[in-house]
Amino acid sequence: MGEEEGKRPQDWKIRQYYEQDELIEKFLRTSEYREITPTYPKGYGKRPDAINFRGDFEELVNNGAIAFHASVERWKNPLLIDNVSNLDNLREAWDLVMDIDCDYSFELAKETAQLLVEELRQHDIKNISVKFSGNRGFHIGIRGEALPENVNDQHFSQLYPNLARGIVDYLREQLEEQLIEKVEEYGYREEMETDQGLDPYQVSDIENDWGQRHLFRMPYSLHDGSWLVSLPIDPEEIKNFEKEQAEIENVDFETDFLEDYEKGEAKNLVIQAMDFIEERRKEKKEERMNQDRDFERPEDAIPEKYFPPTVKNILEGLEDGRKRGLFILINFYRTVGYSWEEIESKIWQWNERNNEALREAYVKGQLNWHRNRDEDVPPPNYDANGYYKDMQVYEGDNLEEQVPNPVSYAFRKANRREDGNGGGEEDDEDVECPYCGKSYKSENHYYKRHVKECEGDGEVRKIS
Repeated sequence: MGEEEGKRPQDWKIRQYYEQDELIEKFLRTSEYREITPTYPKGYGKRPDAINFRGDFEELVNNGAIAFHASVERWKNPLLIDNVSNLDNLREAWDLVMDIDCDYSFELAKETAQLLVEELRQHDIKNISVKFSGNRGFHIGIRGEALPENVNDQHFSQLYPNLARGIVDYLREQLEEQLIEKVEEYGYREEMETDQGLDPYQVSDIENDWGQRHLFRMPYSLHDGSWLVSLPIDPEEIKNFEKEQAEIENVDFETDFLEDYEKGEAKNLVIQAMDFIEERRKEKKEERMNQDRDFERPEDAIPEKYFPPTVKNILEGLEDGRKRGLFILINFYRTVGYSWEEIESKIWQWNERNNEALREAYVKGQLNWHRNRDEDVPPPNYDANGYYKDMQVYEGDNLEEQVPNPVSYAFRKANRREDGNGGGEEDDEDVECPYCGKSYKSENHYYKRHVKECEGDGEVRKIS
């Protein structure tokens, strides 16, 4: 969904708004030591820029600036940014400004903002800044001085943007389950579905992808789309806030943004985030090691007869979970040795067997994205939330219960056959379709549906 377009005020009204003494005072306070970027009708102004004096701001307005952004980072001299190769030498501090963006529902954006504010309070943070973004969401801010000055023997200014991203990722994980429930209440469960399971941030995002020289819309700036004011509000007023309050004629300048703080009050949040960052680092390292050790791609593709019954169930076609099924199959086929030409052929055949085929553009996009990845990644483990068992395709035969991943199953089954060990007791349980000979681990509903379809066709056929 795009930005909410409002009717642009006449130029004189925009200028009149920016000429108010109270507004100019707020802008000068926010602009201190920050890089400032004005927006003009045709786009952003030059970078870097700064507002040090009233005259600087008035000149930008007289030149036609209609909106203003500021850096979350504070610099010794922002105008020197272009001449410094190492920004760490110039950065003195940074503020944590979290952007909540929800295309689907402004009420859901408010609920997300309330959850985030409450989570910050649970970490003993009292001074939390909130402002309406000017369009679809809110900005939640913590002044840099609230963070501990030194973290792991480094000044916190040197830990940008990694610490900022880590804090946001930690908060996202803390809020994930609550936000899933909220998103479901608003009727957007399907919009949360991703290859990795339910992701509420697909619907109501707390953005975590910012980096060096990240900008946020300045408090009391107009939004050059909705033409509403990016209005600071009291955290207690989030629930009752309505966009009409941000119309130019309704705005006062009583509330500050990123002004109040208690020195070091975010210490507990940083400690928790650092533990989270370290745990994630260890998990990723272990995951890479396990993948390298267990899933080295074979030179010859593992035949389908050695696939786990759960994957065979997916290959029969799905009524629900088709996107997750696509993700599983692409990664599975690739990891067990199939070429991209073979994978594409099999995926298109599988899509035809789905109760309702996925859109061609979506399938092409997924195939292209996976083809361009630098490494082969196995599908999710059997115990991954939101996948096999939730999709009701998990068969759980004797071997599947012993291995963590469908790829492990295929490797072990294929190796047993090659070693002449027969394949174990589970092979004795195979049943075959009387029409085409396709084998199943048991007479489950997938087997029965397949037999019925074969019988209905009245011909022998192979499903690859």
